[in-house]
Amino acid sequence: MGHQITKKSTPRRGSMQYYPIKKSKRAYNTFGNILGLEKNEIGGFAGYKVGMLQLTYIDSDKNSPTFKMEVMTNATVLETPPLLVCAARFYKNGITLGESWGSGLNKFIARKVKFKENNKNIDEFKDKAEDVRLLVSTQPWKIDLKKKPEIFELSIGGSFGEKFSFITGLLGKEIDVSSVIKDGNFVDVASITKGKGFTGSVKRYGVKIYPVHASKSRRKAGNLGAETMAKVQYTVPQHGRLGFNSRVEYNKFVFRVIKDSEEANIPSGYKRYGNMKDSAVILKGSVPGSTGRLIMLRKAIRPTKKAEPVKINLLK
Repeated sequence: MGHQITKKSTPRRGSMQYYPIKKSKRAYNTFGNILGLEKNEIGGFAGYKVGMLQLTYIDSDKNSPTFKMEVMTNATVLETPPLLVCAARFYKNGITLGESWGSGLNKFIARKVKFKENNKNIDEFKDKAEDVRLLVSTQPWKIDLKKKPEIFELSIGGSFGEKFSFITGLLGKEIDVSSVIKDGNFVDVASITKGKGFTGSVKRYGVKIYPVHASKSRRKAGNLGAETMAKVQYTVPQHGRLGFNSRVEYNKFVFRVIKDSEEANIPSGYKRYGNMKDSAVILKGSVPGSTGRLIMLRKAIRPTKKAEPVKINLLK
């Protein structure tokens, strides 16, 4: 579509899968209600992106050409301070009935949301609601990252009665990553991509750069569409904002859940982050988002295969 003057059949570059390309309203993503959870199973967790490193492991995939061989790969490190259970949120027919906030919440959470401790007794909702979810807060001040937390929902598995009794004992307490995510699990990752700002059509859509004498303008589409259309269609690659979009990636393999941060720290410190101070999760491959951004994790909703924990050797 008008990308090359000499070849009319050339298709447009740049995927239209995510159209319209909208800027995210905030710097972190969230998941909806997660089905298929077991009794008292928490559906997800969250961590801050630290950076990437290299590691080696023994390939345990029988269908892989490198089966039982030592393989080197890239991995992403997420620092995962404990989540604080702030409140229980109750639902009926998909509509929110109300919340019951725990006690002992600090001033940093008040920066994010206004609340009153024990504003409603949790027993008031027992006979009215059909579903209940956790309302949790991150604690970035524990790793000296920032003061203002992020607050979001987490699903729980089981019947309503089992969920209710489970949440009653969790209000005001912390959830550790090791109780939610295990070595060898598959998780889905939701985050906000890096923001690139205002960019041209070459970087945004991969438009061909014309030769010096072919056109007055080298870094734009050859034409803007048919003359009889009397308008420019949205499919024409043009300049505009790029990045800072909401994305979800499926089936990220969890290499290891680390309780001691020194196991994954490097001598020079991670670029633009430094060294970690709390527990961490090491995921295979890359993860969307910039350093320090909150990454949401959940139990994989469509795992492709079964996996087992593998022994890894971090290359520092």
